[in-house]
Amino acid sequence: MKNTPVTSGRLYYLDWLRVLGMFGIFFFHNARFYDSFTDWTVKNATTNLGATMLIAIMSNFIMPLFFLVSGAAVYYALRSRKAGQFVQERSLRLLIPLIFGMLIIVAPQAYFGAVSHGEMTGGYNFLQIYWLYLQTLPDLNWFHLWYLAYLLVFSLVALPVFVNWKGGKSVISRMATALNNPWAWLAALVLLLAVVDIFLDPGGYWGDRTQANFSRVAYLLFFIAGYLIFANARIMEAIEKLRWWSLGAGIAGLACGALFFYDILIDREAYFGSGGFAASQIVMAIVTWGWLFAFLGLAKRYLNSTNRFLAYANEAVLPFYILHQTVIISIGFCVVQWNMHAGLKYLMISTTSFIGIMLIYELLVRRVNVFRFLFGMRTVRTAQPMEVKEGSS
Repeated sequence: MKNTPVTSGRLYYLDWLRVLGMFGIFFFHNARFYDSFTDWTVKNATTNLGATMLIAIMSNFIMPLFFLVSGAAVYYALRSRKAGQFVQERSLRLLIPLIFGMLIIVAPQAYFGAVSHGEMTGGYNFLQIYWLYLQTLPDLNWFHLWYLAYLLVFSLVALPVFVNWKGGKSVISRMATALNNPWAWLAALVLLLAVVDIFLDPGGYWGDRTQANFSRVAYLLFFIAGYLIFANARIMEAIEKLRWWSLGAGIAGLACGALFFYDILIDREAYFGSGGFAASQIVMAIVTWGWLFAFLGLAKRYLNSTNRFLAYANEAVLPFYILHQTVIISIGFCVVQWNMHAGLKYLMISTTSFIGIMLIYELLVRRVNVFRFLFGMRTVRTAQPMEVKEGSS
């Protein structure tokens, strides 16, 4: 499978980050059955140290990476689209899959979660179970589809500062070039995240960290930062130069957090407002941005090429995301009840769920236009027979 170097303006390393991030979240959710942190939809009877460490590390950057890449994608999308076109495209790509996903895709997760937590012990047929699930929809239990909801809202809320106004530049682009010091911007991004995390109460609405370890405001910051970083080429140049230093900072920060702030990080609400809490959030802001800068810099340096796998996988990312957690939990609900080592369960669930997701995608979603539309993909026209004209060869 030969890589094709960049010959156009497309930044293929962003596609690679999107695809690799999707693999990351897939393995992350496969580990959620066994970690020792907060309860999940379905849990194994025993916890596993390896799974706990994987979750502890990846939770610092996996979803921020998704929002960062999404913000970068918005920057490039708005270079060739007007605001109205962008809103229409976002609604089709995010709102339709969100509604479809809430009504259909995540219903099994609600069922298996209720059974696993002793809230439903049987005696219901499928229609009764589904009706009970529909009654919970006003509570907006998004399950993993919260990412689509957040991304849609962020895209609309931030549009006034993203869209290009008179003069050809957006508000964020003007800010990125007005302070034409990339090092200052990198420091500012770390500082902004630290300030947000220090002053927003983890027990409040805006500071709530139950969605993959970060608050709503923090995710909005990552989303806007993705746009800002690509609005000034010098910022990405600095990130590329710092790639190994950033990775070192991310690893060192994780060690520091585990050694000195472990109790605070697993119970933020209890320590909110203390000096130790503030110090821990500064360290973790360095950790998160260290990993993000490292991923961006390494990808730009080593992954800015394409091949057939990337073209296929990049199109599959959104449907894969929509499907993955439901398939994982549906299979995992049965497997975690077996008397087997956690490592073997992990291997079995991850392997069978990946095969199941790809079969659904390849045989149904990718090939049927109705499902392409419902999963946020562009529909494709059926190829028409080629008309052969006289004299053609």
